[in-house]
Amino acid sequence: MPPPPCARKRNSPTARLGPTIAPIAGARACSCRACSARHERAFPAGRRRRELDLLRICACLIQFPFHTAKVFDHDPAYHIKNAVESGVLDLFAAFCHVWRMPLFFFIAGFAAVTALGSRSVLTFLKTRFLRLLPPLLVGLILFAPVIKYLERRSGIDLRPSGLVEQPGPFDLDFLSFYVRFFTRLNQFTWSHLWFIIYLLLFSLVFAFVLRHIARAYDRMRGGWAWIVVPALLCAAVEVALRPIFGDLPNLFGDWANIAGEVVFFLMGAIVAREPRIEQAIADRWKLLLATGLGAFALFYWGEATLPALARAGHGVAAWCLVAGLLGLGRYMGRQRTAFDRYMGEATLPLYVMHHLPVVALAFIIVPLDWNLWLKAAVICTGAAAITFATYHFVVRPFGPTRFLAGLRPSPPGRPGANTGAEVAARRN
Repeated sequence: MPPPPCARKRNSPTARLGPTIAPIAGARACSCRACSARHERAFPAGRRRRELDLLRICACLIQFPFHTAKVFDHDPAYHIKNAVESGVLDLFAAFCHVWRMPLFFFIAGFAAVTALGSRSVLTFLKTRFLRLLPPLLVGLILFAPVIKYLERRSGIDLRPSGLVEQPGPFDLDFLSFYVRFFTRLNQFTWSHLWFIIYLLLFSLVFAFVLRHIARAYDRMRGGWAWIVVPALLCAAVEVALRPIFGDLPNLFGDWANIAGEVVFFLMGAIVAREPRIEQAIADRWKLLLATGLGAFALFYWGEATLPALARAGHGVAAWCLVAGLLGLGRYMGRQRTAFDRYMGEATLPLYVMHHLPVVALAFIIVPLDWNLWLKAAVICTGAAAITFATYHFVVRPFGPTRFLAGLRPSPPGRPGANTGAEVAARRN
């Protein structure tokens, strides 16, 4: 994309960055019509990004049907499995799995570098740990042991090294198992909480890199190459590392997941500080989504006959779908609603709490002689109802539970609600 006329006239590397970014980069702001219009299209004013909020909310809500589908899909590596499987739910689970967590890491990188633009690295790390560590500990102490216990009671033993055959009936009582959970590594699981652990580690390891990105306005260049390169990196990770390290997020020996999610985390940071890349994505969102769907089809239906090509398709699909969804979110451009504001602070607590109700209801309902779709509907809707009720009536109204869930205190006179500025600060 060529620089605006004012940039060509003054030959200034920062003039073309527009009226909002140029002062941050240490240059005189340009207020010409071309710069203003171009910047407003690429990087809407204000720190609230409605499209990112919308995508984060959708990714949060889709967790209920996604983990419900895992009970009925063809993958044996899940806590509770139904005897009868569903090809439709397997397709749905595989599709969500390709882009769901990469999208979370992309948004996390975007938010992190935005926060580092206005605070020190130490302040950023302190804020990040205060927001993520309490819900992580609550999840590991209260939720993960129950999930693992129900898994063992159902006849499954999913260990950090992978799925193993259970030697015999599991009849240990819960209190005895609770002690074993924390004293035997092969009985420990962080289940879905791995995302929080990885996010904390990424924030710690890449904090200074993100700080550099936050200040690199005048040295970055946007364009279509930034769309292609991440897809190639993701494809390379899937082809080179996935066959060796597998798919279990066990932290140690998990270089395939780590490398792949780092790409999305850093790309979120880069897009946050170079609106021309985001504009290139926004201009091609339909092509990106179509490419992502085609690459996913190659991955899903070609894995048995063309494994290497299928794995490459997995990587390409992940990036293209995340980038395409970002462009789609900008295209929709809707105003924030009361539901958006409510969900804006609810996503982290809902993420931490949602998995246990899914597993618990599946443990109860799977043995029943019900139709598969009735089982899935009851598990999904029941888990959503339990999770939202717990959040709304137990977590949201009270200061101590808000802190343990990673939320800021409620504003005076408005229990359980945050102002827009406070929500933005908490998000960052």
